[in-house]
Amino acid sequence: MSAISWQSRRRWKRRIGFWGSVLIVCLLGAVAALGVRALLTSVGSAKHTRYEPVDVPPQTISPRHEREREELERRERTVTEGKDK
Repeated sequence: MSAISWQSRRRWKRRIGFWGSVLIVCLLGAVAALGVRALLTSVGSAKHTRYEPVDVPPQTISPRHEREREELERRERTVTEGKDK
C-alpha cells in the first residue's frame, strides 16, 4: 500500500476517535443532567419535618423554680400596682 492510503486511514481513525469522544462526553453530560434533575425533584417534593416545642409543664416543679416563679409574680404585682396609683 502506498503512503497516501495509510495517512487516509489514520485521518479516519482520528475523526472516528474524536467524534466518539465527543459522543461519550455528551452522553455523560446528559446522564449527569438527568441525575441532577431527579435529585432536585426529590428534594423539592420532600415534606419538611418541623420539630416544634410542646408546651407541657413538668409534673413536679422543683422548689427553686417555685421560689423563682413566686418572685416573678411578686415583681409583676408591684409593677402593676405602681402603675395603678
